Amino acid sequence: MKKSTRPRSPVWLKHINDSKGQIRSSLVNVPNTLTAVRVILAVVVAILLIQATTTGIIWAGILLLIAWGTDGLDGFLARKLKQQTLFGSLFDLVADRCIMTPALIITIIGGYWQRTAGLMPFNPYPYAAVVFIADITVLIGVITLVRKRRTRTMNFPPPTQIARVSYSVQMITLILGVWGVGPNGLLVTFMYLTIIVTVLAFYTYLKKASYVFTS
Repeated sequence: MKKSTRPRSPVWLKHINDSKGQIRSSLVNVPNTLTAVRVILAVVVAILLIQATTTGIIWAGILLLIAWGTDGLDGFLARKLKQQTLFGSLFDLVADRCIMTPALIITIIGGYWQRTAGLMPFNPYPYAAVVFIADITVLIGVITLVRKRRTRTMNFPPPTQIARVSYSVQMITLILGVWGVGPNGLLVTFMYLTIIVTVLAFYTYLKKASYVFTS
């Protein structure tokens, strides 16, 4: 029997190819694809809010509802399909910030929060500042974790339950502000509620994940 003349791949090359396959499978899977869709929705929402047409604002609110409703779905699918990865967890956190922060900045510039003037001192900046600080801290934490994991083993601190509640309250408040629905008192109530739960979430999560910054 004639032996094959095709050269065998070196063992080290096989390991590299296997490693590339593992990386590819950890990046491109169902949960991460869903998270990527939420990032795309964030871009579309930002464009619609800038254009500020009546139809565009309605659709911006609808897309925010979809983004909020699918927030926990990617995590559920990751657990169900056994596709939980560090990249997926960090990507989910970044996607949440991509949805919230740009939309909040655009709505402030566009005057979406003017109807609560007089109901909150320096409206809407106390509410916005708390959300911004929390979001920026999360992004800094993600960058710090990725950088430190290059030289040492460091576990990812999953969000606390109050952090998940905080994001839901933030999204409800943002959607109410975008659509301009409900009485002004309802909107400002949610703005104050956002401040309270975001501060609590910030404290509990920072306490849990402090080792990311200090170790």
